[in-house]
Amino acid sequence: MISALFRKAYRDVTKRRVRSVLTLLGILIGVGGVVAIVSTGENLARAQQAAYANASQNDIAYWVWNAPASLPRAVRDIDNVRAAELRVDFFTRCRWNGGNAGEGNAAASVPYGTLAAAFPHARDVYLHGIADFENQRVDQVFLRAGRFPKQGEIVIEQSALAVIPLQFGDTLTCRGNGAEPNRTFTLVGAVQTPNYPNAALLDYATLYAPSNDVIRLLGASGANGLLLKVNDLAQARDTARDVSQLLDRRNIQRNAPTLRDPQNFLGKRELDALLAVLSIFSVVGLITSGFLVANTLAAIVTEQVSEIGTLKALGGTRGQVMLVYLFSALVYGIVGTALGLLVGAFASWQLMLYVGTLLNLTVDFQMSPLGIALGVVVGIGVTLLAGALPAFGATRIPVKRALESYGITPTYGAGRLDRIVQRIVALPPLAAMSVRNLARRKGRALVTMLVIGVAVATSLAAQAVSVTVDRAIDDLFRTYRADAWLWFGEYVGENMRAALTTVEGVEEAEVWSLQNVWVVKKSERGREGEIESGRDREREREAARARLWGIPANTTLYIPKLVEGRWLRAGEADRAVISTDLVESLGVRVGDEIQVDTGDAPRAFRVVGIAIDNSVFLGSQVAGKVFVPETIVAKMQGREGWATFFAVGLTRHDSDGVDAQLDVISQKFKRYQMGSDSAAREVKGAKEQTRILTIALAAMSVLVGVIGALGVVNTITLNVLERRREIGVLRSIGASDANVMQAFLTEGLAFGIGGWLIGIVLGYPLGLILAGVMEAVLFHLNYVFTFQMVLVSLGFALLLTTIASLIPALVAARMKVKEVLRYE
Repeated sequence: MISALFRKAYRDVTKRRVRSVLTLLGILIGVGGVVAIVSTGENLARAQQAAYANASQNDIAYWVWNAPASLPRAVRDIDNVRAAELRVDFFTRCRWNGGNAGEGNAAASVPYGTLAAAFPHARDVYLHGIADFENQRVDQVFLRAGRFPKQGEIVIEQSALAVIPLQFGDTLTCRGNGAEPNRTFTLVGAVQTPNYPNAALLDYATLYAPSNDVIRLLGASGANGLLLKVNDLAQARDTARDVSQLLDRRNIQRNAPTLRDPQNFLGKRELDALLAVLSIFSVVGLITSGFLVANTLAAIVTEQVSEIGTLKALGGTRGQVMLVYLFSALVYGIVGTALGLLVGAFASWQLMLYVGTLLNLTVDFQMSPLGIALGVVVGIGVTLLAGALPAFGATRIPVKRALESYGITPTYGAGRLDRIVQRIVALPPLAAMSVRNLARRKGRALVTMLVIGVAVATSLAAQAVSVTVDRAIDDLFRTYRADAWLWFGEYVGENMRAALTTVEGVEEAEVWSLQNVWVVKKSERGREGEIESGRDREREREAARARLWGIPANTTLYIPKLVEGRWLRAGEADRAVISTDLVESLGVRVGDEIQVDTGDAPRAFRVVGIAIDNSVFLGSQVAGKVFVPETIVAKMQGREGWATFFAVGLTRHDSDGVDAQLDVISQKFKRYQMGSDSAAREVKGAKEQTRILTIALAAMSVLVGVIGALGVVNTITLNVLERRREIGVLRSIGASDANVMQAFLTEGLAFGIGGWLIGIVLGYPLGLILAGVMEAVLFHLNYVFTFQMVLVSLGFALLLTTIASLIPALVAARMKVKEVLRYE
């Protein structure tokens, strides 16, 4: 019996090849999406964790000033230190000449401000100096092409070659701060920095050169970065305290240490958001595929009503009738799932390569057993569930009606909906007939509209979330009235603020500071809530890593968006404002006390306000922000009267104007090794970093749209087959090819309008769900849903159904009168 059922199911599936292909495509897309998402997530998470654990990433990092070359040897003598190396880091601008080395060397003696005419190409770069490229042990870079640089040479992070059109042998002239105003380097190689974002996301290039060259360009006498690897990460705080004491004894300027978070890695939040969004779309795709399967099996049941009657007349039971069509669903499920597994594996590989490139990861592809299992269970399970309803419907058909059926229910026109549709007279006769035909197969029409509605809802949700994220980024940066930020390679007096305002075009300047810290709700600790430096891994999870911002209480360059409480007041020493995402991480409210640990001495603060400021983007490893008066941060860091970071407001706010004024400021204060960044560049970089999410939204909405189009093609193809005699009658009374096409294209447009109305109802909550998922892992979002999106979705629905209706309409137009009138 089983073999007979399979043979019957196989004949049903292969009898209508076009319909079966369309149905299988829907299942394929749904299953492929599940497999691709699960496999990609597991592979990327594995690659991220492996790179984080094995790529020699630093466990402790210090900013130092003029550190001597002998310092690492002394640091390595401290317990728990496995390796210590110096770096020289310099953020500057470089211009390139496109390969004319002679011109490049000549330009080295030209003042940098005049280089724009000679070299129209310039870009912000982060230049890192390494003493010994061959024996790196911390934050290793790996050679991928060419060779490591010697004096006067440079290598580039390989992803930057996509944004800077350079070839080996080309020269770059970089702006300096020291006695040597500019320095020219020859490009000799390309390297990869694991877990370092792609240059397209960062909006600057990363370059590496010998330390001595960068030191001279910086105008310093030693290194400004100290990187450490430790043997036991759980003891990193104690180790950092010992290293800090060593640096203080040697009178080496330093900032507070930055410790690696063992529970986080670069890009984890963005990866979590991407996979969450893709998972939701995959579920939507599977539901849409289920509609498609149900529609197909319902059509098979309709075509085989007489066969059902014969089977029952011969003694077939309801269970046997139901099994016949469930086996058809099973055949669709098995074939579609098998194809979906193959397509999902390929899609996972491509998606993994793309995301891996953005995050600069070397990813080894492995098929996920969980992804395969879910694909099989979901693919076959959804198909069987979708087929159960039409299969059950087949069992309820009486023998008499089944044997007398001509494929159209005799009650057509008797129902209220039928009568309402039949009253449509405002349309031309053919168009009105097409719209009335929708009521002939109400179930099929409803399922088709639901499929289109899901596709429209997906398109609406993708639009809404993309606009929501972009507006959120714009709103976040409106909080900052500063047009640019300046930082110096050494401590400068706070009177630098007044000196900056003397530069033409600088309207305001304020001393700010920022530092990564650990924050814990004080009531969660005994002994006044202190965070013990030797706490174990489990207790470490109770604290949140945050960014401590020191801002003047009377700031005019920061406009807090408070949701509760108040802002800081001048003279307050133990008050803080925290961001909303830190509230979610720690459960802190206004009036609670928090303990802020900079790595030196923990300090308690009373929370007086909560603000929306979650402007932390790609690769951020902090849970939120803590704002305290800058004077208090200076005391905590032991630098009262000194500063390294300033926010400035300028007369010009456009990107070009800000860059021009930053060049002027840099030239005036170049002896202080100044670096700078503009708010416009930060906004652009933030939007670029969320581009992968936008691409994922667009891709998944297209895939769901394809499934919707397949549903329309399937339905109208069935309608064409059922109405072959009607088509013959129309042709025999003089209907042209265009008239026949118009009838089915109009039917498709009617499906589109109906699906669009359903999509509007579904699209708003679907977008709200997606925005909520992204907000949970990224930053605060105010959901945006506009009338313009609704109009765009109408165009999407009509375009989708018109294109999908075109193929069956053309088939109908090519039918011959003689053939269709003889059709049984």
